[in-house]
Amino acid sequence: MIPNNKGNKLLLFMATLINAGENNMSTIETYKQEIEKELNLALEKLVELKTKIRTLSDTERLDFIKDVESLETMANEMRARVKEINIEMENSWEQIKGDVNSSLITINEGFERLNRSLV
Repeated sequence: MIPNNKGNKLLLFMATLINAGENNMSTIETYKQEIEKELNLALEKLVELKTKIRTLSDTERLDFIKDVESLETMANEMRARVKEINIEMENSWEQIKGDVNSSLITINEGFERLNRSLV
């Protein structure tokens, strides 16, 4: 029960956000920036809808407020999940970097041992 065009566009926009992972983004960072931009846009549209809803009668307003609050909750939950993913990615990156560095040290130590043995 969201106001006509704007509401339908917002629902379509939220569906697009959910499917954003299918986009052919070139890097993870670009993808994260695009998602953040889309979330900010969604929250701006929610503010616009809330402003329009304030002009409606009390009965109409109650119907629309529930829908807008639901969309706002979804957008906020998505933002929280993106933050969680960023933390998980950072932790994974640190683990991968540590593993690679450890392997490089081991390889270099192996070369040094072999070189000392051959001298």
